[in-house]
Amino acid sequence: MSKPITIKDIAKKLNVSVATVSRALRGSTEIKKETKMAVLEMAKEMDYHPNLLASSLSSKKSKIIGVVVPTINRYFWSNSISGIENIAYSKGYKVMIFQSGESFTKEAEIVETLANSKVDGIIIAFSKETKNFIHVQEVINRGIPVVMLERTCKNLTASKVRTDDKNGAYTITKHLISKGRKNIAYICGPLSLDVCRDRQKGFQDALKEAALPYKEEYVVEVEDFRFDQAGRALEKLWGLQIKPDGILCFADILAIGTIHAAENLGIKIPDQLSIAGFGDDETSRFIRPAITTMSQPSFEMGELAAQIILEGIQLLGEPHPIRSEIIKPQIIIREST
Repeated sequence: MSKPITIKDIAKKLNVSVATVSRALRGSTEIKKETKMAVLEMAKEMDYHPNLLASSLSSKKSKIIGVVVPTINRYFWSNSISGIENIAYSKGYKVMIFQSGESFTKEAEIVETLANSKVDGIIIAFSKETKNFIHVQEVINRGIPVVMLERTCKNLTASKVRTDDKNGAYTITKHLISKGRKNIAYICGPLSLDVCRDRQKGFQDALKEAALPYKEEYVVEVEDFRFDQAGRALEKLWGLQIKPDGILCFADILAIGTIHAAENLGIKIPDQLSIAGFGDDETSRFIRPAITTMSQPSFEMGELAAQIILEGIQLLGEPHPIRSEIIKPQIIIREST
């Protein structure tokens, strides 16, 4: 195997200094245009490839951002990652993506690995099991910028980008009430997550404002965001003596599972039962009936998280504000209500 070409080889070939070649390859304006062109042409001719590890060691930056999400097979997370990559790539950064699988142990191991790999910053959405945040605090203490995305923690001194979940759930519950629904249920995710509790609070506030009862038996907590769990939740609700006439689902994937189960039970939507989701997954507009939902601009939220982490990286060692960006979702009314 031939030895890789280095900048020393290019410098020797052109009879210039190594520093001149280095500056030319970095696009420096300190050297003449003719010299820069000669270096770039010779680098191409000699099939030169930069040593990224050596570059990161010399610049003290890896040009890599670590991203940790619960799963990548859900629309919100995959679309957010696309937004992160869009900004990061445009600024010369690469993105390393990990999924915790909703496991705290795995999440903590991933965060430690990323920190030890000298990534320049970490964007994280916590798992449903995460109740202790010391693993992230240790990263912050080491001077590595952190941005929390959607699933956040109030006790960490780090920037965050999240949805106004409480107001979003309040808005869509008010819509169900406006359609004449008086017995409204809530199929939610794990209430260990702030985001689930925030949406529950918005749901409660809308009922209270309309003088409608909040019934504990109308709140069904599912362990995972899966179609089958939503179906079992509906079966449980439909077995009550007073059946619900409206259901708010924590996420569109649960709304889709609820609609599928309703069809199997012979429930007419929206005549007998109105169903609303949250998130505006791409599939929610194509199933029948199309789902009324709250849209979350997940791509733009990912872009914003990337912009904030890059600001933190650029200002490393200097005072910079901790940002808390709360994104307001918009209601999209469709056939299911």
